[in-house]
Amino acid sequence: MRLKRFPSMAQNFLGFGLLLVLLLPLIYVVWISFTPAELLQPPTGQWSLRWYQLFFTSPQWTQGLVNSFWVAAMTVIVSLLAGGGVALAVTRYHFRGAQLLSGAVLLPLFVPAVVLGMALLPFVHVLGLWGTRISLAAAHSLWSMPVVFLVIRAALAALDPDLEQAARGLGADSIATFRRITLPVIAPALFVGAIMAFIISLNEFVMALFLSTPAIETLPKVIWPNLRYTLTPLVAAASSVTMLLTLLGLAIAAWFLRAEKVRKPRSTTVVLSRQNRLLRPL
Repeated sequence: MRLKRFPSMAQNFLGFGLLLVLLLPLIYVVWISFTPAELLQPPTGQWSLRWYQLFFTSPQWTQGLVNSFWVAAMTVIVSLLAGGGVALAVTRYHFRGAQLLSGAVLLPLFVPAVVLGMALLPFVHVLGLWGTRISLAAAHSLWSMPVVFLVIRAALAALDPDLEQAARGLGADSIATFRRITLPVIAPALFVGAIMAFIISLNEFVMALFLSTPAIETLPKVIWPNLRYTLTPLVAAASSVTMLLTLLGLAIAAWFLRAEKVRKPRSTTVVLSRQNRLLRPL
């Protein structure tokens, strides 16, 4: 019995070992951010919050963080509307070019960010969006929208069509069916897609390098010149803040999915029996 468990134990040990190797640079950055010294060296005896205090009291860094939040929030809205709309179209409606549309949505994932940034630069100038958060949100949406599309399309594909057909049979129109049946079922996918879009926008740098101005800079854009010219532990503190927000978003998404899996095991018969009550006012 122990011999049979040995391969799985070795596999788990190898997986945790590889994960630790990947996380070591990030852990080291967080460690450096607590140093009281001026150089990028880990604290040996005394730890300090000096660089975090400087980060949250510096207008340049705090404004970069605020800009990142605003751009990420707009990116979430655009990605959910566009990615969710395309996912609903290709899964629920049969039309020519559905496969082509799906491929077109995924195409930005295979285009380098440098190419996207350079291609968007003349468009934002022509449209008068240069130097606005809208241009950054539109650029970030090109990367986050395919992810949202894939997540919502998978949720719609897993949805039992009998639920929507039963709602139609009880007198609901397309809008009521989507609002009362489809939307509640795919709500976890929408939430996870929103978290992923927020994280992608929060950490995106290359397109922000092309499209941002000194007045509208995201946090990764603020980090870049400091990383090149004035390398201090302040950069480590800013990077740690970004990592903390990213890990917090991933933790919320994981917790939400786990909670949904605990609540989800209910039969289709129970759901169908409740539809008559839900759709009675229609």
